[in-house]
Amino acid sequence: MHRTFFTALLASILVLTTALAQTPGGRRGQGDKGKPIELQNFTFTEQSFHSDAVAADMPFGIYLPKDYDAPANKDVKWPLVIWLHGMFEDHLRFHGRGVGAPILDQTVTDGKLPPCVFVLANGGRTSMYINVGKGHEYQDLIEQDLLQHIAKTYRVRKDRGGRALMGISMGGMAALRIGFTKPELFGTIAVHSSAVFPEDPEQLPEQIKGAAKRFGFSDVFGDPIDKDKWAATNPLGIAKRLDPKSVVDLRIYFDAGTDDRYQFGVSNKALHEVLEDKKIAHQWTLVTGGGHAWGSGFKEASLVASLQFVGNGFAASTSAVAPAPAAKPASETKQGDGK
Repeated sequence: MHRTFFTALLASILVLTTALAQTPGGRRGQGDKGKPIELQNFTFTEQSFHSDAVAADMPFGIYLPKDYDAPANKDVKWPLVIWLHGMFEDHLRFHGRGVGAPILDQTVTDGKLPPCVFVLANGGRTSMYINVGKGHEYQDLIEQDLLQHIAKTYRVRKDRGGRALMGISMGGMAALRIGFTKPELFGTIAVHSSAVFPEDPEQLPEQIKGAAKRFGFSDVFGDPIDKDKWAATNPLGIAKRLDPKSVVDLRIYFDAGTDDRYQFGVSNKALHEVLEDKKIAHQWTLVTGGGHAWGSGFKEASLVASLQFVGNGFAASTSAVAPAPAAKPASETKQGDGK
């Protein structure tokens, strides 16, 4: 009996140790269980480039259409999507451990998203993609260095209508900020569980206040928090000061769950209300029962919705007339129903 127990225990430890050793960096092109991810519409590789903004060589993942190198496509300019990861993640989270790769592939198969160049950025573990000083300019890393590198290295569309910026949690916060403050760069913003904070940092949920040190708030916002930097980087505060004319043709999608442990469902709903008051077109979904980010269980359906939203934007931008999208009311969806 004891021998059986200890044999089983040893086997469990071995399985756990093996799993922990299989970090995303050691599984190029592989899923969470070490199996190769088979893609019908893309090839995936990990690349790197030098960024002056952060004074370092930065890795990124890139999906290219399977027929990117076909002679018949030598002059094709492909739509571009850049994905911004969440806190404590990296550029491989979407591919190796997230549900992203197979869903991305399937949306193309289903005709919801056209073949495109899909880039997975690396913005550091807790940077919030915010510029905090020389060698640590993480927003410039994305909107300047990475964007320029991709435009020079790959055959991608350079018009804003052919570019989309997506993200999750910390990455969603950054995508909204960049979209609101630099609308000339991307025609579509589509994000999930975005880190939208109250205008006053004193009103932060206790769950976030208690983890502020672990989240690197002092490195990004100062200690005590620099309220000017807070206001300049938080999507809710930016939206309240936003001139609707500056984003009249910006396509905006965002969703969050009612059970988000950081209460981002509440703050994202507040963002929706600000945009609605300003008559800024957007698509917003509050997902009943949805939690936070990848582990919530509703992201799979939500990711399909956001990718389709991006695909519709690309289609509109290639039409002779591409009217701005009509504002959509807030919608409540049940977990996993994909609306």
